[in-house]
Amino acid sequence: MPIVLLATCIELPGEERSVGLFAVGKELLLIAQENETKQILLVHLDDSFKPSKLERIANVKPAKINDAVFLEKKNLIALVGHSLDELRRRAVYICLFDIQGRLLKEQILAFPGTESWAESTTFNNNSFFLAGGYNTLKKGWFDALLLKLNSNLELVWRRTIGGLSDDWFHRVKLVGAHLLCVGSTESKGRGKADMLIALYDQRGKKIWEKVFGRSNWDKAIDCVEFENKLFILGWTNSYTSHRSGLLIKMSHDGKFIEERLIDLGSDFSPFGICAFGNHLLIYGAVWNDRTRFDPVLILLDGSEEKIHTFHWPNDQTVKGVLVWNEYVVFYGESENEITGEDIYVHTFSIGSLSSPK
Repeated sequence: MPIVLLATCIELPGEERSVGLFAVGKELLLIAQENETKQILLVHLDDSFKPSKLERIANVKPAKINDAVFLEKKNLIALVGHSLDELRRRAVYICLFDIQGRLLKEQILAFPGTESWAESTTFNNNSFFLAGGYNTLKKGWFDALLLKLNSNLELVWRRTIGGLSDDWFHRVKLVGAHLLCVGSTESKGRGKADMLIALYDQRGKKIWEKVFGRSNWDKAIDCVEFENKLFILGWTNSYTSHRSGLLIKMSHDGKFIEERLIDLGSDFSPFGICAFGNHLLIYGAVWNDRTRFDPVLILLDGSEEKIHTFHWPNDQTVKGVLVWNEYVVFYGESENEITGEDIYVHTFSIGSLSSPK
């Protein structure tokens, strides 16, 4: 197990969800949302990873924030998720604020006769790209949704993929000049659900669309470009009686190269993947001894998997991983008996991650 250098549990009065963690100058900025009040929190962490300042973004209470992106050159942060209208229907939500917590712009995108939400966002060339879901109320099914907004948060174009069942995008990533979107489809493929993978250019033209899956449930949740190949991470129970990770390797023209099952022997929920140096790092939570979910980090070194599980009380999630200076920082939520759910931040040296499991 990696040696934990510094760790902190941020205990606030209620329950919170972590949304993003960013390096801003010499400090880290953690973005969170309170579950009950829906308020957005900015938590500044000092060099010992302890909270040094907490700010609330005034008058902003979206129903749910799912993702955040840091515009490093502008020192701005954008949040995406959904808001609710008077009929309790979801509408895509996005806001833009500075690192002091001052709200600059806010936009709710409601499409007539539908409900919609954003799961993920990325930013490039003064444009925001949002991926999520889109429910045409007449049809009753979810379509996968991709949006482009300009710097004023105005809609430039909208694209959807759908069929006669539920489809949605969980993640959008920039791959060179293109947009790689991954998610799930229940209207295509041969299983109960299959991985949905699509590549677009930044004008909204779909370059290719692929579906991958077996006989049961297969869903894509994240993606990364690594060594000039595309790696698609998801979960599956088509191969094992429990949930396992599934990593798909593809070429840029959409050809499948190989698949890799990540079986930890019990239910494993992968949450994301990132690349640093010559390695891929997968993070998620694994069911431990039928009592709890523990954070787990998996370093892929060729065919070898170096698995690091953190055995903590109660249930944990892992929202994200940040490689910062010589450290690996991961964060998420940890349940406890008093407040219910608190945010944690843990860090250790990159070198210790390469040690045997």
